[in-house]
Amino acid sequence: MSDAEKKMLIREAKMQTEALMRLGIWRRAALSLMALGILLSFWSFVIQIHILAGIFGILVAVLAGWASFLITVGTKNGKKNVEKILKAVTD
Repeated sequence: MSDAEKKMLIREAKMQTEALMRLGIWRRAALSLMALGILLSFWSFVIQIHILAGIFGILVAVLAGWASFLITVGTKNGKKNVEKILKAVTD
């Protein structure tokens, strides 16, 4: 493998690592939104009875949880990809 190819692969691994860090921010945002949805549904069903707000809270919590799950799976696969790239450079 030539030096130019190695530099290109290292640059690609660096860009993917930066993208994974940004995905981590989105994952935390989705988890926070899920927690807010749970709190809204708890407030709506237990503290003060508002059925529509409770249903909306559950919907927000489920969708945000699903988004967080997908981001987590994508991040794990992305980390494996970066490891493969860096292993190819070192071999």
